[in-house]
Amino acid sequence: MNGTYDYRSCESLFGYAASVHIRSGGICQLCGCGDGKQVDFDLWRQMTVEHLIGESQGGYLHQIKRTLLKRFPELSSDKLEELSERIDELNTVTACSFCNSSTSRYQHEISMTELIDNTEGTPDALTESVKKELDVILKKKRSIIQWKLSSIRKAFEKEIRPVLEQVR
Repeated sequence: MNGTYDYRSCESLFGYAASVHIRSGGICQLCGCGDGKQVDFDLWRQMTVEHLIGESQGGYLHQIKRTLLKRFPELSSDKLEELSERIDELNTVTACSFCNSSTSRYQHEISMTELIDNTEGTPDALTESVKKELDVILKKKRSIIQWKLSSIRKAFEKEIRPVLEQVR
């Protein structure tokens, strides 16, 4: 293990994910951890990309592109790419590993494919409609996380903290 590790191999923190984490300021968009004044390396390396509408519901970039191509066949490839990236950006936020795993099974009532297919109008109207629906999903996921954290914190304080303090 000589030399320097090629950090670009860590795609969960660099590349595609980096732009998501930069947009969020490195703060979990579900529970808010990381919102202190200091940027914390140990917390940052636990951050992941959360798709508000996940892969099983057509929310990954390649799926969005495919659906948009069917919905707007008249768009140039550049415009299609731009629209896909705009919707993907709305659909992806930073989440800590706890929040990401705690909401991974969440299924919204409407898939990204249905949302794109069922929205009439221009690409701008579609983007606005998607944004509104994703805001609803983000609010719902935040509510789920707050409920779970409330219960987990009580158990941590009662069962885990005393043992950890004892073994340290």
